[in-house]
Amino acid sequence: MAPLASPVPRLDASVVDPATVAYLRDLVGALQGKCFHLACENQLTGAATDDLFRLRPEPTLLHGVPAVVASAIKTLEGLLRKCASQALIAYARHEVRLKRSLHEEKLAAAMADLESLDEVVVDQYDVFRATRAQVQAARHAKQRILHQIAAVVDSPDGSVEALASLLPRLGRAHETEAELEMSLWRTIHNFDILAWHTEIAKARVEAAEAALQVYPVLPDYWPDADAQLVRDAAARFEESEGVLRRFMAP
Repeated sequence: MAPLASPVPRLDASVVDPATVAYLRDLVGALQGKCFHLACENQLTGAATDDLFRLRPEPTLLHGVPAVVASAIKTLEGLLRKCASQALIAYARHEVRLKRSLHEEKLAAAMADLESLDEVVVDQYDVFRATRAQVQAARHAKQRILHQIAAVVDSPDGSVEALASLLPRLGRAHETEAELEMSLWRTIHNFDILAWHTEIAKARVEAAEAALQVYPVLPDYWPDADAQLVRDAAARFEESEGVLRRFMAP
């Protein structure tokens, strides 16, 4: 059976410096509901006004604070003060690794979107070339019909029946040409839209590349030494935070 934890005395504000009392009350409030990882996040990403130790008296005034509580305070400060904590540095390296991995995924997704657009542009260009060829063929076909009509009209032997058969063909050829030209115009318009989307995709790639450069390259794995350091620190944090919370309980 594990030994029972030593009882923690309650704060006697009459024997502790008022600045220290204010500091400890603020620290307990700031740590409320936070595990070690969230406390690290607070220290690494929060503003100066969010620093857990912003009210810490300098030098620390622990006169009147029981030894077990003073030890817990010093442990918390040693674990989470930005200027002194190896555990916080190890956690920060891990955060850099995770954030770089996240930004690498964002860059890969942005590049995939750009490559997908490039494929669409290539496909659209194939459609454009095919449609342009169809337009040219339709124009040639219409021109041949016009030549046939002219030959009938100019020929002394031209007949009304021959002309009557050619005119509907000319109408259909004209409609076909118009439809294909409209299709060609839509293809050209699609190029303008694709160019706009491509510029946006390129900008996203550039932004993702710039965001990635903020984070240095670290090994993909979390080194055992760092992992163990953070695990040990988390256990010490839980114990010390509990001591301080009981000491400051109303």
